[in-house]
Amino acid sequence: MLHIFWFRKDLRLTDNRALGEFINAIPENEKFLFLYVKNSNTYRYFGEKRIGFLYESLIDLKEELEKSGFHLVTIEGKSRDVFKKLKDKYKNISVYCNSQVEPYCRGRDEEVKSILNETGNEFHSFTDTTLFEPGEILNGEGNQYKVYTPFKNQCLNVLKDTHFKKIDSDPGKLNPENEEALTGFDIIDLNSELKKINRSDFIKGGRQEGLKLLKDFYENGIIEYKSKRDFPSVSGTSLISSHLHFGNTGIREAFRTAFVKLKKANEETVKNEIQTWINELLWREFYYNITFHNPAIMFESFKKECDNIRWNYDKDIFEKWCQGKTGYPIVDAGMRQLVKEGWMHNRVRMVTAMFLTKDLLTDWRWGEKFFAEHLIDLDFSSNNGGWQWSASTGVDAQPYFRIFNPYLQSKKFDQGGIYIRKYVPELRTLPAEFIHNPSIMNEDQQKFFGVLIDKDYPSPIVEHFKVRDEVLKRFKEALN
Repeated sequence: MLHIFWFRKDLRLTDNRALGEFINAIPENEKFLFLYVKNSNTYRYFGEKRIGFLYESLIDLKEELEKSGFHLVTIEGKSRDVFKKLKDKYKNISVYCNSQVEPYCRGRDEEVKSILNETGNEFHSFTDTTLFEPGEILNGEGNQYKVYTPFKNQCLNVLKDTHFKKIDSDPGKLNPENEEALTGFDIIDLNSELKKINRSDFIKGGRQEGLKLLKDFYENGIIEYKSKRDFPSVSGTSLISSHLHFGNTGIREAFRTAFVKLKKANEETVKNEIQTWINELLWREFYYNITFHNPAIMFESFKKECDNIRWNYDKDIFEKWCQGKTGYPIVDAGMRQLVKEGWMHNRVRMVTAMFLTKDLLTDWRWGEKFFAEHLIDLDFSSNNGGWQWSASTGVDAQPYFRIFNPYLQSKKFDQGGIYIRKYVPELRTLPAEFIHNPSIMNEDQQKFFGVLIDKDYPSPIVEHFKVRDEVLKRFKEALN
């Protein structure tokens, strides 16, 4: 029998649940190989910088395997076709992998499992992307939690050190002589493919990069996380979301990092800073559970009645939002950061998303897709959850009339305009008095600072205070 370890969103050799099971399950003299299938349909959307990050991560994984005398076989093709061909070639195969919760990934796995089960072959999957099994955390009635806070509290009630205990997954226990040399497949030359990609200079892929970020956050950032996380001009977050998504760093490693620091903390204020990051990791668990229980959110609002909202579908206005030309500096800065770097600060993600859905009254699905096309850390569950939270169509205890004022958000979280000046350079000459809303300048002030409205920088695409009434009206129509 040929034993195959199928890497997916777990691109590391350390603390990898399915890999540990795989290593322990292989009989001493049987063949095995390490596989990654690059399927053009693996992702719902196709962000070039994200693919660059993926290739960097695969190259790092490949090099780590080679240190132990093994190889990573990266095949181009559809997963079902690859495994059908493998089954036909080797007759007897067993596949080990870590499960994924996204509906399209579950569908893919069911296809592969069905192909293997036709002739009695084996498919083994394990939970590694989340701390808890999706669907494990339920309320007192045995149903899913639809609100984050009680979900979080239940997670913390049952959480033990064993949940994030390190798993032994050292491939060094295997004999390199038993590795199968695969032929007859379209093998990807990762280094050649990477050269074709427009990579991000902001976030690099690979486990070593992920570990550096996690180590730096442990040493310098986590004890100030709560205080700094909402300010986009400062380094206040871990920046490991992309590495968590691709599994360069594992979720258990993130929790261990947090709890080691928490146990060392003596002051309550410091403990609160660290606990806030733990809570953010549990938001991720929450959104994964929402996806697990509600696969229809791929296409529908979580609150079904919200699909009755009369959204605007104005492509010209949407394009101005995409390009960062709305006349709202904090929104424009965020959108330009996204396109340039493949990442956006989380506070600004909320501001830009709520601006699109509440100020421009545009369907959240348009924004979700645009983010998905550009984010390196695209995670379907978190992206969908964040967009539906902002649009008030998702799992949220707050009512639909929560509408961010972009000017107040800008003044509160980018008080001096540092973030705006970095990504909207045409506004660099403006003082704090005007940086958040340049349109309030009179003609003399515009000339003095060298920023002419509607020439150098656009006037606001909508008037925030006027549109609010229309937002409330449309939500009431849909929900009543």
